[in-house]
Amino acid sequence: MLRIVSHIKRLLQVHDCVIVPGFGGFVLQAAPAIYVAEEQLFRPMRKELLFNENLRHNDGLLTESYMKAYRVDYKKACRMVEEEVCRLKEELTMQGDLSLGEIGRFRIGGEGQLAFQPGEPDLFTPEAYGLPAFHMKTLQSLQREEVALLTREKKTSGDTIYVPVSRKFVRTLTASAAAIAMFLLVSTPVKDVNKSAYTASFIPTEMLSTPLPVPEPVYTEPVAEEIVVKEEPAAVIQETPVATAPVKNRKMYHIVIGSFLTDKQADDFMSTVNRSICTGMDKIARDGKIRVYADKFPDREEAESYLEQVRAHGTYQDAWLFISR
Repeated sequence: MLRIVSHIKRLLQVHDCVIVPGFGGFVLQAAPAIYVAEEQLFRPMRKELLFNENLRHNDGLLTESYMKAYRVDYKKACRMVEEEVCRLKEELTMQGDLSLGEIGRFRIGGEGQLAFQPGEPDLFTPEAYGLPAFHMKTLQSLQREEVALLTREKKTSGDTIYVPVSRKFVRTLTASAAAIAMFLLVSTPVKDVNKSAYTASFIPTEMLSTPLPVPEPVYTEPVAEEIVVKEEPAAVIQETPVATAPVKNRKMYHIVIGSFLTDKQADDFMSTVNRSICTGMDKIARDGKIRVYADKFPDREEAESYLEQVRAHGTYQDAWLFISR
């Protein structure tokens, strides 16, 4: 099987549209959740795989996937994709049938039209993530089944009507009755209980027969407590330094020649800049962007004069003045 099939399958796990340049595009279309009343089946929301022959442009997804997988540049990846697309078309033309594994199968119809049949149905649906379709009977159907069961049992047993009782309820009822009977047989009558046998005490019963002598209270003179007064240390007066006004940050005027989103993009751009023109080139990060500037000045007039010199060169005619603190 061609390598391009595994790339398409992997990309469809992340993207809803994967275009094969010069061949067509695979599109994942969301299908809503449905309920099939005849089968009492609930089917959750899913994705259906379709093929659009009119989508033939190169959106870059397959090319980027080849670049990462085989560590090649953009041109080499484009050539690899084109070669495998040519092999797909040749096999489809010669055999009239082309299999892409789990993705699906292509066939050429009688009038020359290209027909696509999706392959594995669970590949891009919620069933692959633990959300399969399920059956749930309605309350009316359960009631009809119960009535039919009772009617059938009544016919087979004559005039006797059997009430269905669960086995768990019978076992619970039997165990409760046995426990009550055992309690009534084993329990001791109240009149034969020796209260002293069930009484706990820390004092022997012989001592409780005679009253214990109560000691007379003894009064003692209260002893005067000596009050000690601690001397507080003398307060030390410190001189508070006089607050000085904060120094304001000085403005800097940057001559910006490029603005980027990442450091790597900025570094790649800086490697191509003519340093004989942009002698003080560097980069500054502000507001989520990386700005590359040719030079910076503390004076605005000096910065504007340098800006005109930079714009005089055709390469940096879009340079502009950026003020920072």
